Amino acid sequence: MKDIYELLNDTDIDETEFIEMEVTEKEKAKVKKALRKSINKKRKKWNWKRNALVASIVVGISTTTLGLTFPAYASSIPLIGDIFRFIDDARDGYFSNYKEFSTEMNVSEVSNGVNVTINDVVFDGHTVVLTYSMVSEHDLGEEPYLSLPLSVRGVLGASGGSQIKRVDENHYVGLITRTLNGHEGDIAKIKWNIDTIINLDTGEEIKGKWDFALAVKSLGNQGQLIYESSERNGVKVNIEKISVSPISLIVHFNQEVSEVVSNQWDDVSVELEIRDDLGNRYSGEVNGGSGKRDSYDISWSATYEKLDPNATKLIVKPHVIFRNVQSGGVEITKNGEEKPIPEKVGVGSDRLVLDDIIIELNK
Repeated sequence: MKDIYELLNDTDIDETEFIEMEVTEKEKAKVKKALRKSINKKRKKWNWKRNALVASIVVGISTTTLGLTFPAYASSIPLIGDIFRFIDDARDGYFSNYKEFSTEMNVSEVSNGVNVTINDVVFDGHTVVLTYSMVSEHDLGEEPYLSLPLSVRGVLGASGGSQIKRVDENHYVGLITRTLNGHEGDIAKIKWNIDTIINLDTGEEIKGKWDFALAVKSLGNQGQLIYESSERNGVKVNIEKISVSPISLIVHFNQEVSEVVSNQWDDVSVELEIRDDLGNRYSGEVNGGSGKRDSYDISWSATYEKLDPNATKLIVKPHVIFRNVQSGGVEITKNGEEKPIPEKVGVGSDRLVLDDIIIELNK
């Protein structure tokens, strides 16, 4: 079966025939679900993860009651006592120590037969991680979609992700992460205002009002400037800084790509494999990045598991991934003329492993 790029390459498209249309939250949710399934099917097993969150004060008022509150239900199931671990079953222990350092909230908002409870929050100074649970009188499907993501006052650029798991027929637990790019200070003021919950299996929408406000205090972290790099075949990776908190290791790095490489590949990205001198390996996830040249010269940050306090050095192995999404064809110019697109040398994908970067940890 052809993949999406092959299908697109086989399709004759006249860009003048496209008309922009507004879409509903339900349509957006369906697209996200389809995209997520497509990505999961093709994703290779790799130690990269996509989540993290935190908090200290939550304001919430319940408007109705639901015979059975989720905290009571959760306490009867040992696994759900720690939602971090329950969500973490496929993440190699990434969130294994988050519960220990989190603030237990158990604050609920109930609307239209659905009880949403914020259970725990934690903030490492860079990424906020929040767990929540839902009890519903409605069938919300396997993976319901909650409209409106978390927002943070004063932060325009935030990246992250969310996961939700069905515990039984109408009970769910979830986890949300938000990395605050450019955030300053020890407190993050967060709002989470949900007005729609969508059953992605049926398209049914549950309208309501579930509003939360969080004032999140950082656990604090220790920073260390690095300025070490590794370079080969037109790609350079620079480790700029690391930050160590009680729950995580945060690595700030950037990539530089030569013009020769950018002419061959549509996209170049970097994943870091990290271990220490004690033999520990650290799984993690990229928080997001930005740069002057899209898909080429980019500054990233990534969050990893808690650092072993006895480690004295880190060994960082950069993995460079090259991808192409086109392999020649014809481009239609603004004047309606056909302009050949040259076929790139590295059609498909490729990998390059750079030499290790050694980081001596400050003690």
